[in-house]
Amino acid sequence: MLHLPILRAGKPYRSLEVKKVPHFQTGETVVEVSQANRGLIAKDIALAGQNKQALAELSVEELIEICKKAADLFMNSDLPIGEDLQSPMDYGHQLSSSTGMPESICQGNMSKISLVLREMEAVLGGLTRGLDLSVLDSGWRSKNGQTLSYTCEADALGAVLPSNSPGVHSLWLPAIPLKVPLVLKPGSQEPWTPYRIAQAFMAAGCPPEAAS
Repeated sequence: MLHLPILRAGKPYRSLEVKKVPHFQTGETVVEVSQANRGLIAKDIALAGQNKQALAELSVEELIEICKKAADLFMNSDLPIGEDLQSPMDYGHQLSSSTGMPESICQGNMSKISLVLREMEAVLGGLTRGLDLSVLDSGWRSKNGQTLSYTCEADALGAVLPSNSPGVHSLWLPAIPLKVPLVLKPGSQEPWTPYRIAQAFMAAGCPPEAAS
């Protein structure tokens, strides 16, 4: 039986409590997913500041390069899934089996996520209105004779994720180059995409502390 562990600061953790995700047609179990209880979450959130420091030690330029590498890995490589490896074809098939989405739509959304990762510098340019991104490293910059300051106010970005479309996961990807660790709760039928993105980031050289 395929089992998806919890990722605790990037490290897999197998819980005694599991949720069985059924095939959308047959009802047969496709995967068992470890569940995080309230105490485990509270314990890990207490380490958020420490996890954030691992991202802070990398420059925004380095993190953008990691995003580009992750784009290729997410789209084309075999990546860990529990104790096994998941090919891009496996991903599309597994995603379709639990959500009922046609595999062609799964592949289309896969391309969308890969594009956002590959073009992360342009995405950040849009979010910051063309601000010199090195301000994320230094905290200070001058622009048009004005002194600008940047302070990150969050130790982590928490998101409760849906199961209806993998494409929505492109919305939280900029957190990594913005040096904010992620704490994600996958959709009940769609643990595949956030797990594969996390594995692509780590394979590309992102600190594992960035993904929970």
